[in-house]
Amino acid sequence: MRAEANPVGFRLRSARGHLDGVIRMVEEDRYCIDVLHQLSAVQGALDRVRRDILEAHLRGCVPEAVAEGRVDDVVDELMAATFGAAPGSGPEHHCQHAEPAPVTAVGS
Repeated sequence: MRAEANPVGFRLRSARGHLDGVIRMVEEDRYCIDVLHQLSAVQGALDRVRRDILEAHLRGCVPEAVAEGRVDDVVDELMAATFGAAPGSGPEHHCQHAEPAPVTAVGS
């Protein structure tokens, strides 16, 4: 995935900047609850990135793999990515990533 060429890269850099701020808070011995609130914000940003990457994978790589009859590979790969496995332990293939669908507000 070419993160620098899409919104995922922007969001990751933003989360990194926010995390740098949290590190400074810890170094400055800021109030623990304030640090926890900021960590929740960083985690939320990373969760959004994870969602975007997963959506791109589901829209791009998964249909391609299913069309090639690699359903078991898809399932194994998603289980490992979701529940943990050593990087590189799954099947290796390259795929095209669809852009994630734009997020719209509820009721719009």
